[in-house]
Amino acid sequence: MAIRWEEWGEAAFARGRAEGKPLLLSLTASWCHACHRMDEETWDDPGVAAAVERSAVPVRVDADARPDVYGRYHLGGLPTTALLTAAGEFVRGGTFLSAPELQLFLDVAVGDWRERRLPRARRSAAPPAPAGLVDEVIARLVRRADAEHGGFGAAPKLPETEALTLLLRGWRVSRGAALERIVRASLDAVVAHLGEPRDGGFFRYAAGADWTGAHTEKLALDQAQIARLLLEAGAALAEPRYVEAARAALAHARRRLADGEGRIFSSVAADPEYYAGAPARTADELPAVDRRRFADGGAAMVSAAALAHALCGDDLGFRPEYRTAAPAGAIPHRLDAEAPARGLLRDQALGLAAALGEYRLGGDGALLEWGERAAGWAIRHLWDEEAAAFRASPDVAAGEPELPPIFPLLANGEMAAALADLADHTGRAEYRGYAERVVAALGGRAVGSPAGPALALAALRLGDKAPEADLDGDPADPRARALARAVVAALGPTAVVRWTGAGAPGLVLCVSDLCLPPLDDPRELLLSLVDLDLAPRGILSIWSSSSPRPAGLASEEAS
Repeated sequence: MAIRWEEWGEAAFARGRAEGKPLLLSLTASWCHACHRMDEETWDDPGVAAAVERSAVPVRVDADARPDVYGRYHLGGLPTTALLTAAGEFVRGGTFLSAPELQLFLDVAVGDWRERRLPRARRSAAPPAPAGLVDEVIARLVRRADAEHGGFGAAPKLPETEALTLLLRGWRVSRGAALERIVRASLDAVVAHLGEPRDGGFFRYAAGADWTGAHTEKLALDQAQIARLLLEAGAALAEPRYVEAARAALAHARRRLADGEGRIFSSVAADPEYYAGAPARTADELPAVDRRRFADGGAAMVSAAALAHALCGDDLGFRPEYRTAAPAGAIPHRLDAEAPARGLLRDQALGLAAALGEYRLGGDGALLEWGERAAGWAIRHLWDEEAAAFRASPDVAAGEPELPPIFPLLANGEMAAALADLADHTGRAEYRGYAERVVAALGGRAVGSPAGPALALAALRLGDKAPEADLDGDPADPRARALARAVVAALGPTAVVRWTGAGAPGLVLCVSDLCLPPLDDPRELLLSLVDLDLAPRGILSIWSSSSPRPAGLASEEAS
């Protein structure tokens, strides 16, 4: 007997109501080794299948395809198993469960459901955002930092890209030695222990506090975010090792996680045996690539590739499919097939950020216009006036269950930062107004949350005036593009670059209250920033001596 899984949707909830049963939710992913083990050892067990059939409506959800469902119910990772009421309320859950553990779980959880013993959220007003939100979040990260092994806290160890980005940008403001030590130690650990020397790229996380026991899946979103962080850190700290590690990861993504047109695939599956040194395999026997294409990973990869282009001149040829699939601004989560999830907050935020990253370097006004459409769609369909924050997903679509909204810190922080950036590029203050309201409404939750650094990054972006460059020149002129590259390489991906016309290439750059005289040579610009201690001296060699890698060198179609 096999479990007859229902798809996520109102039909499954209606069946639960009609049969008087709870829903048994299984969250899984194609790349997840433990999920496949649970399929073989637990879900395929006939006794488990019979128990599930008697007591619940089984629903299976792919976490990559439905990050909104994953964000609502996951218990820290995958697999997640949860019992829900037919109204979508959480009853009880677990992660990996053996067949006997699953049987016991069902007995206890169904008993809780019958007796209405549900966990209750404490009803209290959200704490106000502290005046020093950024400083408080940074102080918490410093306390959590693992001085011995790098990273934060005990096991498991994750890259925590938002946390390290916040510390890096905090260091650029304060030049605090402690922040630099934490960033360097953590990035060194990520490169040494999660970097995969056989094929390239980065594993997702390590099970041990000392970064041992790497889990060997490689997700496009993770590759992009780690590469972006390494590029930003390499430029800010004048550390070529980080830049080269990022370029290698992006080259791996171009080979294994994209097709010949540069459309970005979802993931490479975990394969512990292969990465432990199994004999060489043919191309058909390499760890499996999930060739579905999702907007969050695609947008993040475009952002990382734009920063690589700014710093090194690399042209990786990743395709902004998230944008071409959303001419009106509502980004479909799945890009290679029709699917119900559209306009998810994180997709909108990462898509907007990627479009602005492209605009900085290329000056295409159509990118700003699209960014305003994407932002406007999010404001109309995701903004909750009472909460003063963005919902994770739009109002109930046809076929979807009606559930209360959730307001995720991570995606709200990403959207607030992107809206602040859009405001500076367009001159439209209303975008900044939404960003400020998000930070004020959710800042109190951010201080103690693992997702807090994302909101603190938005607060830092709002509180510290970003460097601003008004750049004249034809966007098709390589000299104008070189000036844009130099600004972003030296001052980071939050620098504002406003393309103002089609005259001779030249720019006026203002940093804080200081405005440099007009410049038309990128190397002279970099030297001026170094002399003013606004960029490290090493940026000159990183920016000018890095040999560009054209897309053709890394355009093999992924297996």
